[in-house]
Amino acid sequence: ILGVHIGSRNLPLKEGFVVDDIATMTAGFTGADLANLVNEAALLAGRKGLTTVGEKEFEDAVLRTVAGIEKKRSLLTPAEKVVVSAHEAGHAVVGTAVGCLIPGSSRPEQLSIVARSGGALGFTYIPPGEEDRKLMFSDELRGRLVTLMGGRAAEIVACGRVSTGALDDIQRATDLAYKSVAEYGLSPSIGPMSVGTLSAGGQEDAMFGSGMADDANKQVETEVKATLTSALWIAVGLVTKNLVCLNEIANKLSDEEKVQGEWLQNKLDGVAVTYDLERFLRGDNPQPPDGAKVWENLPLPAFPVKAIGEGGTQAAR
Repeated sequence: ILGVHIGSRNLPLKEGFVVDDIATMTAGFTGADLANLVNEAALLAGRKGLTTVGEKEFEDAVLRTVAGIEKKRSLLTPAEKVVVSAHEAGHAVVGTAVGCLIPGSSRPEQLSIVARSGGALGFTYIPPGEEDRKLMFSDELRGRLVTLMGGRAAEIVACGRVSTGALDDIQRATDLAYKSVAEYGLSPSIGPMSVGTLSAGGQEDAMFGSGMADDANKQVETEVKATLTSALWIAVGLVTKNLVCLNEIANKLSDEEKVQGEWLQNKLDGVAVTYDLERFLRGDNPQPPDGAKVWENLPLPAFPVKAIGEGGTQAAR
């Protein structure tokens, strides 16, 4: 389909361009999305003064479509750069670990801390799989939950503080976890049941609710919280196990604002998995032990001690 849109525009393509390589990046795109992608690639080539459109222009167009238009420069302060770099490196490391246990998973290809028009302060690009998938398996869904929590986990482990930067990750993870429990029937404790249908009293008589619905909704809330807390705890364990790798990626990202290519892939080759990750992908929900440093037990940042006036007392730390 992408080839048809390219042919209809009569785009002069760079020698060696392979449309299939770009098509694998566009899984889930509609016909209108593909038409816009071709137009965007042509515009990008024109702005560069190129006479042909190549793979680089199409890749940049895909990223614009997926994540928004890249700003000219980073909008972050130096301190924020450190946090956002660790956050994105966390997604990359955790996502790579998940991919080690799930065949057919794609690896992160680009990390960026340059803001985009969609409002994201950072961006980790993981291309879709080679197949245009219509289904997601249970282990893949749970793997995605852990990957989404990778950014928050990196803030906890590498920075010792948590920020509001995980807003979108948490919203997406909550939506996915809720659907897995309440709609997809993937929770052993809830069972193969549609909570929405139960609340409506059945599809044939939606005017009357079921007395069981309130109890089911409470169970769903409990299960979703347990699943998300476990996903975060698994991600914390993965970041801790791969902290050296994460710090190397985060430091380079903070300095250069973008990391990609062979250097990134070589670093991700060293990512190791944990037994708890395997347990989680199989359906177990390991919980943090009492006193674990998740978000509620992190220390306050240390501030410099300053004297108050001559002969005065020092500020408490």
